[in-house]
Amino acid sequence: MGRPNRIQFPGACYHVMLQGNNHRDIFMTNQDRRYFLSLMRSYKERYELNVYAYCLMDDYVHLLMETAQPNLSKVMQGFNTAYTKYFNQQHSTAGHVFQGRYKSLLVDKEHFLLELTRYIHLAPVRAGLKEKPWRYQWSSCPAYVEAETREPLVDSAPVLRTFARSRLKQSVLYLGYIKEASKKTEPELPRVRGLFIGGPEFVASVEKTVGAKLGVDEEGNRISADKIIAEIMEKHAIDQEKLFGRSQWREISAVRKEAIYRIWKEARLGVTEISRMFNRTPSAVSQLIRSMETAGMSSKQL
Repeated sequence: MGRPNRIQFPGACYHVMLQGNNHRDIFMTNQDRRYFLSLMRSYKERYELNVYAYCLMDDYVHLLMETAQPNLSKVMQGFNTAYTKYFNQQHSTAGHVFQGRYKSLLVDKEHFLLELTRYIHLAPVRAGLKEKPWRYQWSSCPAYVEAETREPLVDSAPVLRTFARSRLKQSVLYLGYIKEASKKTEPELPRVRGLFIGGPEFVASVEKTVGAKLGVDEEGNRISADKIIAEIMEKHAIDQEKLFGRSQWREISAVRKEAIYRIWKEARLGVTEISRMFNRTPSAVSQLIRSMETAGMSSKQL
C-alpha cells in the first residue's frame, strides 16, 4: 500500500508533468519525440482523451489533458510503460526512463485552461532556448498559431474560441497572447493550491463530485502532517513523546492509529514516509491503514 489514489472522475482536466529519471534525457533523438507523439495520438483515441497542450523538452514533458473516464492512473501507467519499453529497445538501455510517479495537478478548466496552455507553450522560453515558442517544433503552440493547419492530437478549439469566431483571427490573437507573456523574464504558472490549479470554489466542486474530502484546507492547500499531528495532540491532550513512542496502552494506540491514518489519507504521505515518522515498519503501517479502511467500509454498510 503506497499513497492514496489520485483524484479521478469523468471530465477531470490535469496538468501532467513527466521528468526524466535522475534528470536524464527522455528524448535522445527526434525519432524518440515522434514516437512519443504517435503514442499520445494512439492513447488519445483509445481512451477518448482531450489533449489541450503539450511541450516536449529534453528531460521533461508538460501535458494538459482531460479524461472522459476516471482513469488517469491507468492511462499514464500504460503510456509510461510503452514509451519506456520503446526507449530501452531503441537505445540498448535498461531501467526506468521516468522519475518515479508522474506529477499531476487538477485544473479548473473553466478559469485556467487558456492561461495554462500559455504556460506550457512558454516552456522553451523558461529553458533559455533562443527559438520562438510558436516556432518550437515539439510543442502544441504551432497548432494554435497556424490558422491553416490542423493537428489531430491537439484540441485547441475550446481555447481559441475565447478569442474570436474565425480561425484566422483566433490564431492572430493567440499569437499576441503568447508574445505578450514571452517578454517577461519569468513567466509564472497560474495559481496553484496544493493539488489544484484553481480556487476554493473549484476545490469544493471537486469534493462534491468525488463525494469525499480531499485533504485540503479552506484555501485548497494540502494539509500538512505537522498540522494533523498538532490537531490530534490538542484534541486528545497527548504529548508528542507518547504519540510517537512505543506505548501499547489502548487509548494511546487508538490515537496513534488515528494520526497515522489521517496523515496517509489527508496529507497524502506514503507508507514508507509514515513508517519513518512513527518508527514503525512499512508493513505494520500498511496493515494499520488497511484495518482502518476496512473498518470505515464496514461502518458505511451498517
